[in-house]
Amino acid sequence: MALTVQTNLSSLTAQRDLSHANSMNAKSMRNLSSGRSINSAADDPANLQISHKFTSQINCLNRGNRNASEGQAVSDLAEGALAEDFSILQRIRQLAIQSANGTYSQEDRDTMQSEVNKLCNEITRIACKTTYGGSQLLNGKSNGIIDDSGNLTLQVGSNANTTISVNLGVSFTMSSLQAHLGGVTDGLGYDAASKTFDVSSASKAQDVLANIDNFIEFVDSRRNDLGAVANRLSSTIKNQSSMTENESDARARIMDTDFAMETSKLVQSDIMLNSTNQMLMQANARPNIVQSLLS
Repeated sequence: MALTVQTNLSSLTAQRDLSHANSMNAKSMRNLSSGRSINSAADDPANLQISHKFTSQINCLNRGNRNASEGQAVSDLAEGALAEDFSILQRIRQLAIQSANGTYSQEDRDTMQSEVNKLCNEITRIACKTTYGGSQLLNGKSNGIIDDSGNLTLQVGSNANTTISVNLGVSFTMSSLQAHLGGVTDGLGYDAASKTFDVSSASKAQDVLANIDNFIEFVDSRRNDLGAVANRLSSTIKNQSSMTENESDARARIMDTDFAMETSKLVQSDIMLNSTNQMLMQANARPNIVQSLLS
């Protein structure tokens, strides 16, 4: 190689190598400090896009699980109210059995009827006052969060139309139950004016006994439906939690820094940076040889 002053090729080569070593060192330090192997689109455009798809799914699965959890709360709230309705109807049935017995006077039956009236009023109150976020749950469709079809629709998945519906389209007020189920009619086990079962006489109590099991079975079947929905939501949450875990693992394999490998790269780049810097100093000193030739 010719000995020149105007162009120091050795210095230019050392500068290029130093720039490369410095770039690799900076990248390793950035990856180690951020914990990510991809910090910008320039690092790995294809894998960055793939990782963003995983991120979108993971975030939406987590939101879907929160939606499902909120749906469980609604289901549990409604089921708890219907459990109380079930207990009330059982008590009314006991009072009807008692009133149907011939050993009681009319005054005794009036006392029983007074209790039945209060219990039936409580059934209606529960239907009107069982609310979630201010919306009634047991007072029929087109009411608050219950749509025109009588469903509460829960978006539980991360994609379109991954929904679960809770059927809450029936009103559980006393008058609505009587109209829906029938059996007892005004004067025959039902008092339309007071909207209560009528056990004021032994014969009317018999009419109540002949039909009240339909009310009990209806309330119980709705409780079973709500319990099944709650179990389904629980399974959905478990499944989507597993999906979130696996997709997070897949994203981590793309995005997260392998500290063992990256630390080795940092040590390598540090050594290259130091050695290249020494070579650059020597390359820059080479033109001094010309001066010695001229002296």
